[in-house]
Amino acid sequence: MLRVLAVDGGQSGIRLKSNAQPGTVEVDGVSRLEGDTTRSVAGAVASAWGHGKFATVDRVIMGLTTVPADTASFSRLAELVAETTGASEIWIANDTATSHAGALSAEPGVSLNIGTGVACLAVRETGETHTVDGDGYLLGDTGGGFWLGSRGISSVLRALDGRGERTALTTLASEQFDGLDNLAARLHSAHRPVNRISQFARSVLSAASDGDAAANAIVEEAARELFLTARVAVEWVSDDAPLALGGKLLGPNTVLFARLVEHLASHGMSFRPADGSALEGALLIGAGETDKLYRTLIHVWKEGILV
Repeated sequence: MLRVLAVDGGQSGIRLKSNAQPGTVEVDGVSRLEGDTTRSVAGAVASAWGHGKFATVDRVIMGLTTVPADTASFSRLAELVAETTGASEIWIANDTATSHAGALSAEPGVSLNIGTGVACLAVRETGETHTVDGDGYLLGDTGGGFWLGSRGISSVLRALDGRGERTALTTLASEQFDGLDNLAARLHSAHRPVNRISQFARSVLSAASDGDAAANAIVEEAARELFLTARVAVEWVSDDAPLALGGKLLGPNTVLFARLVEHLASHGMSFRPADGSALEGALLIGAGETDKLYRTLIHVWKEGILV
């Protein structure tokens, strides 16, 4: 049996799972602009590898939010991960590919996965692919966890200095961040600020559920933007393309999920829950039986050479 290690590398957490043994190990995630991203991702994999006491594997498949931006970084990351795992092959892809494989069991269609960021991938029967948003917290990921959290905190700051009205988010932010004194400065200086800010998304959703006007406005805008992302992706494939929704912020009991479903229904669009997670999708791709559908999205390193 081909021994495969799957890596789901997000901004909030990095998870590892092998098809050769039970169990999943999770460590802190990595965001861009938080130091040497390549070394940080490789270090997180090494940490999880050690905690999980994984046996040597033949192939590692990595679905990353922080996918390298150039060939040299791809090779460097692959070499570092190979040193840790003993694998002769390292496959690296954006997590939109692994999320899609998990959500749709590696079949054509559209997956929309919402976590710290936004992962939306459209795949045609021909194998052509199209990514919608997923442009990162500085430029996009509209409606994702960081987007929600940052706008929630911004509402709190506006209320504090008089530019906005007091909101229930003020109390929630004070509780979550140990008071509001110098909040902006503390968050800008925090270790892993993207994660810290994105964690406030849960408070925004909670306040919206309780009827807070500021939180409601943020969640409604997020739902509209996510609907637009889904609609553009579905239309690119075909009007009847399957749409799978997944991710920690699109659970069936969240207000964001409910608002998004309302927009989809009002436009006659159907959806289904994701079949599986990005980690499960990575294992599916790494097994080699469905990798052709995502071949153009995967960088393959074999024994020192990026092919």
